[in-house]
Amino acid sequence: GGLGFGPFYGSMTFQGIIPYFYDQLHPGTGVELNHCVYNNMAVNPRDKKTVNDIVSGRCRDGYNRPDKHDECEDCRARPFEEVVTTHFTICQKPWECFPH
Repeated sequence: GGLGFGPFYGSMTFQGIIPYFYDQLHPGTGVELNHCVYNNMAVNPRDKKTVNDIVSGRCRDGYNRPDKHDECEDCRARPFEEVVTTHFTICQKPWECFPH
């Protein structure tokens, strides 16, 4: 209640417990990992469609930094050998996940 850990999809699950644990119970001890290496969802990082492997639009990184909007990584281009964990939210099944 009122701590800023929701409401968002998954806030009452692991996705909400981890921010609460590090921000509320153990502040200053968490680190942000590269989301293309850990929990890669193979999602389009921009707000417009990818056409013929060309990405367009602004980054969906959640930051309001117009000067940095061309610097978001496209996790779909990350080599599989470098990915530690994946999250099938977007693709649902690995065989349904198509390259960009």
